[in-house]
Amino acid sequence: MKTNSTEFLTNQYKDSSNLDIRIRLHEAYSTNPIDWHEWVFDQMIFKADSRIIEFGCGTASLWEKNDCKISNKWSITLTDMSEGMLAKAQHNTRNASNVAYQVMDIQNIESEDGLFDIVIANHMLYHVPDIHKALAEVQRVLRDDGVFYAATNGGIHLREIFDFVAEFDPSVPFTKPMNATFFGLENGEEQLRGHFGDVRLVRYPSDLRVTSAQDLADFIFSIRTEFKKDLIEKGTYASFIPFLESKKNEHGYIQISKDSGLFVCRK
Repeated sequence: MKTNSTEFLTNQYKDSSNLDIRIRLHEAYSTNPIDWHEWVFDQMIFKADSRIIEFGCGTASLWEKNDCKISNKWSITLTDMSEGMLAKAQHNTRNASNVAYQVMDIQNIESEDGLFDIVIANHMLYHVPDIHKALAEVQRVLRDDGVFYAATNGGIHLREIFDFVAEFDPSVPFTKPMNATFFGLENGEEQLRGHFGDVRLVRYPSDLRVTSAQDLADFIFSIRTEFKKDLIEKGTYASFIPFLESKKNEHGYIQISKDSGLFVCRK
């Protein structure tokens, strides 16, 4: 499977700075009052002594946002391909004594068969070069009664952002990442059913209503870090914020579509 380039992924996730900007926008402007990470956590069913592993844990927001719900009887392993992300994850969960951290590739899981009650892969499977190898590995390390949780987005997710950039300056490179094409809400179930007998999709109802054009601009710059430099070099940066301001509706906010959900999978 062809995914976003290695260069793109390295630039995006060498540390947490770009991800942090995007998380903040969702936290500040989502229409659903329940935070995404809290919502995801509440979909999960834990045992008293659950053994859990998360791939592509990023900054460990799932655990940081739900720290009061974590049982000290659980065994939690957080993994990521980025050492920078893992360092931030370790900082954000520093008060938890039952969390281990490891650089690990979901395509080659360093674990014995049937070890985990819960496997988590949120917003990361679309970056995996061989998704079927990854899913076979997840199926291998999952207990017979275990559950695999995989979050992703749909094709319309944040579509207005890319429309805005194309309208402002179609000559500036700003291509939407092909995440949903590789593993999205529309095609994820088909891929998962090749490895799991029971697959269910739960959608997260929410949109963005952004009242700060600067916050939206920062979000856009975090998607393609060279974009701001391109606008400065072309002498159009100063007009970009007013352009975004013009996209506010009569209620004073910019409407952005969200389309996210969680696949719940059992053997």
